[in-house]
Amino acid sequence: MKFISVVTIIFLLSGCGTAQVKDEPVSNGLPTSLEAAVDEIVNDLNEEDKKTVKETNFDDLILYHHGWGTGIRNSFGLWRGNTELLKSACGSAECHPDDASMEIIYGVWNILNGNDYRYKPKPEKP
Repeated sequence: MKFISVVTIIFLLSGCGTAQVKDEPVSNGLPTSLEAAVDEIVNDLNEEDKKTVKETNFDDLILYHHGWGTGIRNSFGLWRGNTELLKSACGSAECHPDDASMEIIYGVWNILNGNDYRYKPKPEKP
């Protein structure tokens, strides 16, 4: 399986995070909806990385939880109080940043594959 280039992800989604969500105001310019976060990422990915994500099996997207997911959590303020994005990504105020970043990764995959942002394919049978 081919992975998104580490360099692309580090530069695209660099940021600082902490071990727990802080109740601090989020700076302007961060996406506050799943759709805005997904669109920002898709617009910033190069063609090779778009192809890699698109061709990744949906069930294998969890492999991006560390690395790409960490970058999403840090750069979009999911550990720093971006509660609007947390709510939008998960559909409720009770959303862990790890879960929200995976919903964003799923959304990127969905858009690149011509699906709705929140589409969830049925699991493949073994």
